[in-house]
Amino acid sequence: MLIQIVLATLFSIAVISTAQASAAADDAPSTSTKPKLPNKVLWAWKRAEDLSGIDPHEFGVAYLACHIFIDGDKVKWETRNQPLKIPPHTAVVPTVRIDIVRREKPTLSKEQIEKISWHILKAAGGQNSAAIQIDFDALATERGFYRALIQHLRKTLPSTMPISITALASWCLFDNWIKDLPVDESVPMMFSLGRDRKKVLLYLQKHHDFLDERANRSLGLSLEDTSVNELMIPIVQKRKIPLRVYVFTRTAWTEKKIRAVKFLLGKL
Repeated sequence: MLIQIVLATLFSIAVISTAQASAAADDAPSTSTKPKLPNKVLWAWKRAEDLSGIDPHEFGVAYLACHIFIDGDKVKWETRNQPLKIPPHTAVVPTVRIDIVRREKPTLSKEQIEKISWHILKAAGGQNSAAIQIDFDALATERGFYRALIQHLRKTLPSTMPISITALASWCLFDNWIKDLPVDESVPMMFSLGRDRKKVLLYLQKHHDFLDERANRSLGLSLEDTSVNELMIPIVQKRKIPLRVYVFTRTAWTEKKIRAVKFLLGKL
């Protein structure tokens, strides 16, 4: 009789332990599924941001995770140290900004590619990362280096991790050198257009569109550049294809600005 009681008790403990383990497994974040990135993404740059009030089903967040500086033969970096508040389970896109210190000619070596790749891989491993994004305004003489970096990343990143790049508008139009880069997303940056602004806007005003097919599925806007936004929204509406829009703002996000984004993108 005593043996039967002991066996029954052990069986009960085993069942409870199995149930607890099963519940813990259900609550644990899945490593095999990647969070779905909404079609509206807010850029959170190098400043404190409170986006805790957004709906994670409506908005994703692309945040500056690391700023890399190529300085001669060296690679320097700054990881994000500004607070970023977002709701749990928000899909994020860690963004790595690359700049070249112009005081001396950069080496642009294989060793620098490996060091930069290490930082990008580290950023991509963050929680709820839906993609990794690279932001590098490479000059014509630096394109070979950038291409080699992207190719190296595609080989070293998990195959399930999409690579997104920001792209100068001219790269997606009359200077489409990015067309064969092994990336999943090219985001045309339709703000801070610099000396190409007049040329780019005139091209698009004549009812042309981006040459890079991937660039027609993504768009980067600034909340403050209203004239460009008024031009681009009708253009992308005519495409009648799914579109992801990244939105930047010059100062910290507020509830008022988020409402403005909803109004701007409401018909997309």
